[in-house]
Amino acid sequence: MAGVTTLNDSVLIGLADGAWQSGESLAQAAGISRAAIHKRIQKLRDAGWPIEAEAGHGYRLPGGWDRLDAEQLQSRAPQAWQVTVLDETSGTNAWLAEQSYAGPHLVLAEQQTAGRGRRGRSWHSPPGLNLYASVDWQFDCASSQLGPLGLVVALSLAAAIDRPGVGIKWPNDLVVDGQKLAGILIEASGELAGPVRAIIGMGCNVWMREGPRLDQPWTSLARLGWRGCRTDLATALMQQLDGDLRRFSEQGFAPFLPRYQALDVLDGASVRVEQAGRIRMGRARGVDLGGRLQCEIDGQLVALASGEVSVRRQ
Repeated sequence: MAGVTTLNDSVLIGLADGAWQSGESLAQAAGISRAAIHKRIQKLRDAGWPIEAEAGHGYRLPGGWDRLDAEQLQSRAPQAWQVTVLDETSGTNAWLAEQSYAGPHLVLAEQQTAGRGRRGRSWHSPPGLNLYASVDWQFDCASSQLGPLGLVVALSLAAAIDRPGVGIKWPNDLVVDGQKLAGILIEASGELAGPVRAIIGMGCNVWMREGPRLDQPWTSLARLGWRGCRTDLATALMQQLDGDLRRFSEQGFAPFLPRYQALDVLDGASVRVEQAGRIRMGRARGVDLGGRLQCEIDGQLVALASGEVSVRRQ
């Protein structure tokens, strides 16, 4: 099922190359009046699209629009996968949760109005710049076996990005030189003994070069010199996830551990651990096969689950 082209898309497609476009040419392409174009541009601005206007030049979208191509994504999808591209949604995880499970399903959005991260944090989601994606996947195993799932997804996303310097910060972030590039939010439901439906949310900063001051340093693929397109990135992610999730279902985390160790930015680092209101200092010592952080605290090795603690590198 591909995304539906709306009137908004018609105007944005006309501005996609980043060049100046006259109101008349946009109106002809959209099949509406110039007055209607003016109103439509204002609505797009209100939604967060930074469209400029200048007398004698018309309108332009600085930097252009790297449009997600739903038809290409569906044609490249692994067998049995469904792809949906949305113009706007409160959040891709929330949208998928409202759908009945019908096999692997990738949903992407051009904009999220209420994007969420781990521990209820908001995820800055400007339109047309980043990758906002969720995947619906069903596991037949017990929910207790899904502890490492976030690390597997982080490995898949890192492989799709395929840029030097990208590391994984336990439990769910991709970072470059201590700056956040991407994050993961997994929401699971089902029986304790299985099956378990996992909605895997992923956000990656792609074209965003400027933004509000957030609660932590951040970077983007554009800042790293990336010159790809979001459709290709989403395709690579979907194909990587298909193989990795199937392998994880069959073999657990053991085959992924060497890949994780190679990208683990916390290993050996001094960390601050907050658990049940208590703060302790320790040293990270990798992860176990259950995806738990191994932390040396007061001379003892302690296994920490992501849902129980907050960990900060010192």
